[in-house]
Amino acid sequence: MIIVQLKGGLGNQMFQYAAGRALALRTGAPLLLDTGSYEPKQAGMYALNGLQVQAGIAAPAELQAFEQGVAAKVLNRLLPPAMRRVYREPHFHYDAAFTRMRPPLYMKGYWQSWKYFREAEEPVRTDFRFAGAFSAAIEEKAALLESTESVAMHFRRGDYTQEITVNYHGICGPAYYNNAVRQLPAGIQYYIFTNDPAWVRENLPPGISAEILSGTLSHTQYEDLYLMSRCRHQVIANSSYSWWAAWLNPYAAKKVIAPKQWFNQAQHNTADLFPPNWITI
Repeated sequence: MIIVQLKGGLGNQMFQYAAGRALALRTGAPLLLDTGSYEPKQAGMYALNGLQVQAGIAAPAELQAFEQGVAAKVLNRLLPPAMRRVYREPHFHYDAAFTRMRPPLYMKGYWQSWKYFREAEEPVRTDFRFAGAFSAAIEEKAALLESTESVAMHFRRGDYTQEITVNYHGICGPAYYNNAVRQLPAGIQYYIFTNDPAWVRENLPPGISAEILSGTLSHTQYEDLYLMSRCRHQVIANSSYSWWAAWLNPYAAKKVIAPKQWFNQAQHNTADLFPPNWITI
């Protein structure tokens, strides 16, 4: 079996699941999810129940089999990748040793690269279909977004405005969005997704035609993600959440604009984060 540790919000969990799912398909092993690894203040953070994921929840006895003392942890790190029982992501960029891992295995990390699941793109897309039905109003808007030159523009604020997060992760400001608009045709229609509509209304790029959908039409993270992914083009924030909206977009001629600077003070190599056809600015 392969067990994937889940942590972070929906976007992070989607990366973790996708990497585990790809490895499970490659090795023929069942996939389980560790949903109990959050800190107590993060209880109830499991978010993949809104998607049609193909994995069970790891039981305590199954997790216990991967517990390691100090000596075992040291030995595990010295073993060749294919012999490790616990695979800790060694760095932010893609790790080529991933393809050599074999079950039984416990995966710890964020796995934020499309390369981890490039061979399993279709199963991952199938698994990331939404589990519940959306309202008629949401479906009507989705049909409009799919049939017109629409752009989803995501502003991630909320927790990103906290000092510790700004220092580590950074936040995309007006200059980024103004520059993004210049990469797209004039007269195109923008649809805004955000957790801070009031700030966004005051800081939209000048001269664009825009409609804020978050908090007006859509009210859940699944509704936002669904509508974002149905737009023909995306301007994403430095957020795994809107990264997935862009990746799930099936439009063949899509343009995805992404921030080249994904982190602020954190020193991570993001070379493998974006698919090659995305535009980074």
